[in-house]
Amino acid sequence: MDWNTEFPDKRYENTNESLVRQAQLITLRILKIVDKVCRENDIDYWIEGGTLLGAVRHGGFIPWDDDLDIAMPREDYERFLQIAPKELPEELFIQNLQTTPLAGNTWTQIKDKKSKMVLDKNAEYHQGIYIDIFPCDTYSQNTLKRFFKEEILRKLYIFAYAVNAPFKKPAFTKENLLKNIAKGALKVIFFPFAIFNKDVIYDINLKTRDKRIERMKRNPKLSYGYGTDVLNFDTIFNIDTIYPLKKIKFEDGEFMAPNDTDTYLKEMYGDYMKIPPENKRVQHHIEIKPILSEEEIIELNKNFK
Repeated sequence: MDWNTEFPDKRYENTNESLVRQAQLITLRILKIVDKVCRENDIDYWIEGGTLLGAVRHGGFIPWDDDLDIAMPREDYERFLQIAPKELPEELFIQNLQTTPLAGNTWTQIKDKKSKMVLDKNAEYHQGIYIDIFPCDTYSQNTLKRFFKEEILRKLYIFAYAVNAPFKKPAFTKENLLKNIAKGALKVIFFPFAIFNKDVIYDINLKTRDKRIERMKRNPKLSYGYGTDVLNFDTIFNIDTIYPLKKIKFEDGEFMAPNDTDTYLKEMYGDYMKIPPENKRVQHHIEIKPILSEEEIIELNKNFK
């Protein structure tokens, strides 16, 4: 496959755009490539999270959004990871815990080797502009089984993360004071979590996830949620919200989306059509470089195959 003929890399033509828009266009090209690989190999995926919200509310990217998210059922996710290394162009790097111990998370990211998006100046993982690919598992309909065998580590991780979150600054403004009082109360009431290192939960997750995943593959396919090993997010959807997948317009293309986008987005965001105020328009990066010199490209990729 000649990917540059099929989906030309136009980053050098887009330098008049903002840095965020240039990054968006790089991730859009990655999505088009992943979409073609999935369609040619009968792999299910759907755009999700802020990307789906952008498609519905803006017809493309949320203007200030600096990443792109898709999801796949676990079996399709595993097939994609077998097929993609042979199909994707050389300038893309598949980053997950199977390709590098320095992945930084438990899901997969497809990263561009010729650009840079810095989220953490001290990070050891590859820092190319990227898209996220989340595995999705089927969850038990038995509430107790779901909680204690499939979700407990995630709930503990999210709770420990919340309790350990720093106080908001400036601390004594009208907007932050009540939040900080509530946060302080949580730290006192749930002090074991306040001193509990969430990295311990993460390590337990890695050691036990394979057994959980294999067990969950036997669940009836009645609901899908972020993979049991994805500790950061906990939304679970009824199967009818996801399937049958449908096409949705996103930027200058059409990509796969959940069947019931309204229910999907309401469960994730509530009143999702409401534009947040400027101070709530969150971006992930602290630096974006859509175009790198040859020396910078070598430096970016030197520790990664």
